[in-house]
Amino acid sequence: MGGEVGTEEAYPDGVATEVVRRWTVEEFFRDAGPPTDDDVPIALDGRRLDTPEKVIAYLEEINRNRVAAQRGS
Repeated sequence: MGGEVGTEEAYPDGVATEVVRRWTVEEFFRDAGPPTDDDVPIALDGRRLDTPEKVIAYLEEINRNRVAAQRGS
């Protein structure tokens, strides 16, 4: 089945081993237009992360919250 090592043992009922379609990055974004001024990441709370400083501050906040949660466990 499929020629994958261990496939028959891991999936006795069979498994699709062929990829239906692969796209290059160029193909995938072929029809995408250029970015606009409002193409920026937006945090779950609605904050626009439109500068490197805002992204860094947001990641530092996430890290502080993660560390605080680990200490509280």
